[in-house]
Amino acid sequence: MKTHRTAGFSFLFGLLGLVSLSAMAASHWPQNVLITNDNGIDDPKIWALAKAVAKDSDTWIVAASKDRSGSSNYMTLGADRRALTVHRVFQQGHLTAYSFDGYPADCVAFGILGPMKHQAPDLVISGINGGPNLGQSSWFGSGTIGAARTAAHMGIPAIAVSGLHDKDTAMVNAVTHWLVAFIHSPMVQQLQPGQYLTIAFPRVAVDKIHGVVVAPKTPPTPHLAEFERVDSSGSGSDVTEVWLAKPTGKKPQITADGDQALYRQNDIVITPMQIGEQNPAALSQFRGELAKVPPWPKAKP
Repeated sequence: MKTHRTAGFSFLFGLLGLVSLSAMAASHWPQNVLITNDNGIDDPKIWALAKAVAKDSDTWIVAASKDRSGSSNYMTLGADRRALTVHRVFQQGHLTAYSFDGYPADCVAFGILGPMKHQAPDLVISGINGGPNLGQSSWFGSGTIGAARTAAHMGIPAIAVSGLHDKDTAMVNAVTHWLVAFIHSPMVQQLQPGQYLTIAFPRVAVDKIHGVVVAPKTPPTPHLAEFERVDSSGSGSDVTEVWLAKPTGKKPQITADGDQALYRQNDIVITPMQIGEQNPAALSQFRGELAKVPPWPKAKP
């Protein structure tokens, strides 16, 4: 499969039909942006990104008070939690920031339904996360991607951004400037409700980036780990066992055109995603097999 990529670091303001900076200033989309992450409010990358976005858009940060990595789209808000103690930690110019004891999905829901309820975000950006969040296994468990998935579920287009090291200030600066340009590109502006993008940046120096590609997520490799019982105590029906997760020794199956392989070539990898797990193609097939399903004993004729 032929791979199309932008070359070198000239993609900074030129890829995918990005508008010029002057045209960007004249563009009024996105007017309102919500930014969250799974590393918590103290992560310097979320502040770098938010301050860059706030130069062109009204921007809100809503982030957890501590690191919530690997939380997927777990949410504490609901019937058992309706009252929140929220700290407004910053308000200046076009940037307002909130933090509370929740998870990334909580932050998205609160941001959209709370401080932004009268001016809904045009776009939600989740990140910038430290790890790259590659492949379907990482996609499933990532709090960064879980926040974007939650936004898409709530009808707001979203971007999940991953892969930067805190201490690489040159790369953080380059990525934040690139993202400000990127959100004005057709790729982002044409996102529909229920759609989101994941973006993985290689953790290399700025001048080592090969280019930008669009690629699918690498399929998961099953059973890279298994549980082994290592201890037990007690007797009869009252036994306590300790099971330890250990690697199986299997290696991930990396497809040549998938995100993991291209990421290893120092490409920035963009993957289009959408929510919804229904299988429309199976509806008619399963309806045709309904007569084979055991009837409910008390079903009305």
